[in-house]
Amino acid sequence: MKTAVLFGARQPFGFELCSLLLEKGYDVFAIDHRDWITDEQEEKWLLIGRNANLRYMELENVEDSIQQKLSDEKCLYIIPTLDYLNRCHPSARNELIFQLERFSERKKTEASLLLIHPPATERSQSSFAGKLNGIFESLKKFHDVWEYCPSDDYASGFHENLSAAANDAVNYLEQQKLLESN
Repeated sequence: MKTAVLFGARQPFGFELCSLLLEKGYDVFAIDHRDWITDEQEEKWLLIGRNANLRYMELENVEDSIQQKLSDEKCLYIIPTLDYLNRCHPSARNELIFQLERFSERKKTEASLLLIHPPATERSQSSFAGKLNGIFESLKKFHDVWEYCPSDDYASGFHENLSAAANDAVNYLEQQKLLESN
């Protein structure tokens, strides 16, 4: 089984994904940004933080290297862009960009990426979104990149239906067999 490497694991949508993946017995390497975590998120994390299938890393600065820690593992990197787009936090965004740029510098690996974008009606046209899209396009040249977008059925109340949208994303992940060993 591959390890799911989940960015923004304590953020609203990332937390829902993390919880579901752990419930289903997957190994999760959860990543978040130290100064992006709120007290509420800290309290919620206590519910899953001691799971045996969970490893956690807080990124303190852009020099922290996830790929070095996971170099020998087959991984599926899950990037819920909607958490990054919905909450403007420059240092978290910069750390994500740095990690993706480091990943794009690597030659073909066993790792894959799953990008989970917001519903089309909630997509941002910010410079950050443009930068992310540019990196994603360069990643597609040498890596397996999958993209998933929750249905627009969630768009009107997406933030109220995070667990249902996360469940749909995990179902997609399982249908595509993205966390199964090759």
